[in-house]
Amino acid sequence: MTAAAWVCLLAPLAGALLVTLLGTRLSRDGAGYVATASVAVAFGAAVFSFFSLLGRDPEDRAARSDAWTWLSVGDLDVSLGILVDPLSVLMMLIVTGVGALIVAYSIGYMHGDDEERRFFAYMAFFVFSMLLLVESGNFLILLVGWGLVGLSSYLLIGFHHERPSAIAAAKKAFIMNAAGDAAMALALFLLIVNTGALDYGGVFGQVEQLASGEWVVNLVALGLLAGAVAKSAQIPLHTWLPDAMEGPTPVSALIHAATMVTAGVFLLVRCHPIFEAAPRIQDLAAGIGAVTLLVAGLIALVQTDIKRVIAYSTMSQIGYMFLGAGLGAYANGMFHLMTHAFFKALLFLAAGIVIHALLGEQDMRKMGGLRRLLPRTWLFFLIGGLALAGMPPLSGFFSKDSVLASALDAGTYGQILWVAGLIGALLTGIYTFRMIFMVFGGEPSAFVQEHLHKEGDAEGPFWMTSTVAVLALLAVVGGWIQIAGLWHPLASFLDPILAVEREHLALREPSGWEDLLTSVLAVGLGLVGIWLAWRIYGVRRTEAPAGAGLRRVLEQKFFFDEVYDAVFYRPAAGIARMWTRWIEAPLIGGSLRGLAAGTRDAGGRVTQVQTGFLRNYALAIAAGLAVLAVVFLSVRA
Repeated sequence: MTAAAWVCLLAPLAGALLVTLLGTRLSRDGAGYVATASVAVAFGAAVFSFFSLLGRDPEDRAARSDAWTWLSVGDLDVSLGILVDPLSVLMMLIVTGVGALIVAYSIGYMHGDDEERRFFAYMAFFVFSMLLLVESGNFLILLVGWGLVGLSSYLLIGFHHERPSAIAAAKKAFIMNAAGDAAMALALFLLIVNTGALDYGGVFGQVEQLASGEWVVNLVALGLLAGAVAKSAQIPLHTWLPDAMEGPTPVSALIHAATMVTAGVFLLVRCHPIFEAAPRIQDLAAGIGAVTLLVAGLIALVQTDIKRVIAYSTMSQIGYMFLGAGLGAYANGMFHLMTHAFFKALLFLAAGIVIHALLGEQDMRKMGGLRRLLPRTWLFFLIGGLALAGMPPLSGFFSKDSVLASALDAGTYGQILWVAGLIGALLTGIYTFRMIFMVFGGEPSAFVQEHLHKEGDAEGPFWMTSTVAVLALLAVVGGWIQIAGLWHPLASFLDPILAVEREHLALREPSGWEDLLTSVLAVGLGLVGIWLAWRIYGVRRTEAPAGAGLRRVLEQKFFFDEVYDAVFYRPAAGIARMWTRWIEAPLIGGSLRGLAAGTRDAGGRVTQVQTGFLRNYALAIAAGLAVLAVVFLSVRA
């Protein structure tokens, strides 16, 4: 079982190294095949690990494998090892399964790009980094994977490095994630000081001792939460995510569907004993999720870039996962993580077909009438949109409603968040079908008629359409794996490591009436949202009436970027200019200029000795010998 997990981890790394080392000896398409095959091998190994776990008793479904002791300081020993348990295996299946489809899709999408080899090396390395994160056997390896995911996302977001906007977006993502990474690192230092361990078992076994000093466990939980918020683009560290759309569309799908942005949810679930010992921080996580799902839904209502609409929907859906994990409904949050990977990857890759067909255009205002011109893509988009809006019997209906039903069952605070989640369902219906009606509804626009790709199949090559079709199927049936009150194998699979022991988090399975009420209201509000979108964008095809002030607030994304610019960037830039003027220029720069001038002056004086006359050189040699003779005789005396 652990051998298969190592294969799962190392196969994408081998693919990345192979593409990199072979270089131009490997064709550009060959690089895509190697990267796809490496991730597919990882998926096969993940499937093997899954069935190996199923063959064990529930209480025996966890195994560690340590390669060697990586760090040893005093009594602290940290090994380079992996942990194979139901949570890590579930994430392995999602990352490699959806990742393999996205990398395969990229073969068609990136065909003809001059930098295909570099792209596929980055993609395989990204999958390896995410697998290292989810398979990590201790907090230090988790932090290494966490950082490598940030690095590889920086490389992929800035893939088109000739575009200043792409470089700016990559730097923004890297810096904002680094803030979360630093908070996580500080939390790990506190764990070392107070527990003397970094392996999960050693830390979780001392949670009660850690909780005896309430401020310590709260600080540790807060540091971990900061890392999760940054990586999963939750408020207030969310502004990097929409800008990440500067990367190629497969990158957007990989980052936003099954991998990077779900890492924060995984962290909340993996570290649930720590968060349960810090209930205020766990409640904060749920509240952050609720606020994010509302804010992101409102901003999505006015976006005109098709990929940015889907990006804000990602923020919103991750908010639901934070809400569930923050209330202790871990299995429900992970269930929504899984189904979200299916329908969100579907929407991004279907959007990629639209962008590919329109020669790179992403502005929805220039689109329209694509239903007849791209019929399969329209069907794929419709399936993904209905799943995102939580319409039965698609996957999003089962998973999102399970999170909301658990919130309704979690007391007064949970019921407040339940209301926020229902409002989010209304917003989801509006912005999702606003996008669908603007892109596919009505008659083809003049831009579409002029620029639609007319050579071959406008919906793209086999690699693109086939992978999207598989994701569409998963978006339809993926939610059937768990039906509340009837069948819940996912919750049973995860239960041995996610069992909640603390009374304040002992959420019972939502009762039938809670599930029914939540489903009726969520689906009803989603349908109202779809109807409103149809009335405004499907029939009249005009923007929704809104006050100029409100529209400006939404278009400026609640001015988060402007606030950060005023609070952080401008003061830092001002301080840098001041140091340059008063310290760097006069001291460092002046010293270098003085040294350079002295060197030039010395060189000029030396050149005066070079007269070119042999007699002068002979005199200098004789004088030097005389000096050496005098010195020698003086020393002998």
